[in-house]
Amino acid sequence: MTSICQSPPISTSSCPSLPVGLDVGNGSTKMVIKGDERRILSYVLPLHREVYDTQIGTVEYLDGSRSDLIGQSWMTGKGAYLQSPKSYLKVSHDRDGKIIYGLHLLLGVIANFPYQSDWNLQLIASIQDAKAFGNELKSSLSGRHSVRLNSKNLTTVTVDVLSVVEEGFGAVASASSEFDRTGQSVVFDFGAGTCIVSHFQGVKLIGREYTDGGVESLINAIATHIETRKYIRSQGDANLIRAGIEDKTFNYGATGWNFRDIYQAELKPWVQSVLAPALKIAQPWLASASTKLAIGGGAQLPQIGSLLAAKGITSLSDGHWVNARGLASLAALKAKGSS
Repeated sequence: MTSICQSPPISTSSCPSLPVGLDVGNGSTKMVIKGDERRILSYVLPLHREVYDTQIGTVEYLDGSRSDLIGQSWMTGKGAYLQSPKSYLKVSHDRDGKIIYGLHLLLGVIANFPYQSDWNLQLIASIQDAKAFGNELKSSLSGRHSVRLNSKNLTTVTVDVLSVVEEGFGAVASASSEFDRTGQSVVFDFGAGTCIVSHFQGVKLIGREYTDGGVESLINAIATHIETRKYIRSQGDANLIRAGIEDKTFNYGATGWNFRDIYQAELKPWVQSVLAPALKIAQPWLASASTKLAIGGGAQLPQIGSLLAAKGITSLSDGHWVNARGLASLAALKAKGSS
C-alpha cells in the first residue's frame, strides 16, 4: 500500500491534490487513492443522539459546501449495521440513493484511512446513466467539507469532481489490457442491484443494456427461505448472509448454523431470473466478441465463475475493485493533463 500524505495529527498544513477513484455501489463503496484502497458496505445510519461506542466510519458534518448537512452526524459501513441492524439505510433503498448518500459514504470511507488534517481530492466517480444524473452526483460531492471523523480530530475534505462517468467505465479502463484492441468485447457487470452489459469495439463503447436484479435478490431469497425462517425464527440477516457467501463458508455469523444447502437451492432460480436475462441481452454481441469478461460481486459468487467459464466468459478475480481502480487511473491521467 502507498502512503497517502504524511502529516502529524494536529497539523493544519494542506496536502497536495490526490487523484481518487470513487465507486458508490448498491452493495459497497470503494475508494482508491494512489494505490491505497478501502471498501465499506453502502450503509448509512443517521445519528440523533450521542452513541456510547463510536465505530470507524462515523462522521459529524460541522461546516462546508453542503449547508443541508451542517450539524448532522451519521455512521457508515459495518458500523451502521452494528449500531442498528434493523434501521440502517442502504443506497439501494432509494432510486436516488447514490446521489443522496454519495457524500455520506465518501466521508465515511475517508474515515477508514489514516488520519490527516486536510484532504484535497481530485475525483472521478461513476453512476448509471451519467448523462442524466452525473451533474447531480457531482454537485452532491463537490466542495469543501469540515468534519469530525470517528469522534476524534477535525478534518477538512476538499472535493474537486473532475468527471462523473458511466457506471462500469472504470472497469473497462482497468481491464483494458484484457481487451482485443482490434476486435469486439462484451463486459458483464453483475452488481448488487443491476446487471450491466457493455459492448465494445476495441476500447470504444458501442452498446449498453441494463437488467434489474443482482446479488441482493439472491441474498433476499436466502433470507426469506423457509428453512432460514425456521432456524432464525424470523427473516434472516442480509449482512450475515452476505458475509457467509463472500468468505465461502456459508456460516451464519457465529451461530454455528450453515446455509450452504439453501444457497444451492436458491442459486438455480437466481441464475434463471437474473443471470439468464443478461446473457440473453448479450446474445447478438457474443458471436462476434473475441473477449468476454465478467466483473462485479455477482461474478465472484461461488459456482458462478465456472458457469460463466463454460459459456466462454472470464470472471476477473478482483471484480469488486476493477471499476474503482480504473476510475483512479483516469483521475490521475486527467489531473496530470490539467496541471
